[in-house]
Amino acid sequence: MPRDSVRHMGFDERHLHPAGVVTVSGWQVKQYGVTVSGALIEEPVLAAAEQFLPKLLPAAAASDGTPQAAFSVLHKGMDAIWLNLYSWVQEAIVHCRAANATLTAPTSFAELSEPLIGCVWELPALVHERAAWVRHLLQPQRPDLDAYLADWLPAGPVGRP
Repeated sequence: MPRDSVRHMGFDERHLHPAGVVTVSGWQVKQYGVTVSGALIEEPVLAAAEQFLPKLLPAAAASDGTPQAAFSVLHKGMDAIWLNLYSWVQEAIVHCRAANATLTAPTSFAELSEPLIGCVWELPALVHERAAWVRHLLQPQRPDLDAYLADWLPAGPVGRP
């Protein structure tokens, strides 16, 4: 496709908020929220997303000693609410599953069948969490899960290159 036939898609910063760690089916899940306006995501939507997380976890826990740790990004966008769960498996591999809900039914999540991993506003969390996993679990002589769970991408604007 010639460059001059590509329509302008536009870009506006979104806002990321660390949202704490929750235990889900034995997994420690670091949660992030992303919004268009910078406002926090409403509590009923947060609760529905948290209830949906077990459906996105890997089918079987690793027997190789990998800590049951994951991180999620809940993104209230312009067209839908997106829930991405990234679980650490086999020591250094990210397992990803995602769901979404419509803005008219924001607590009714459904798993996505498409192999999407995130958008430009969600991927900064993935980049940070990859570095934190290496820093706290792969590089040290003694892996430190607590240090990983305490290492957050700071709140603020996300998405710029």
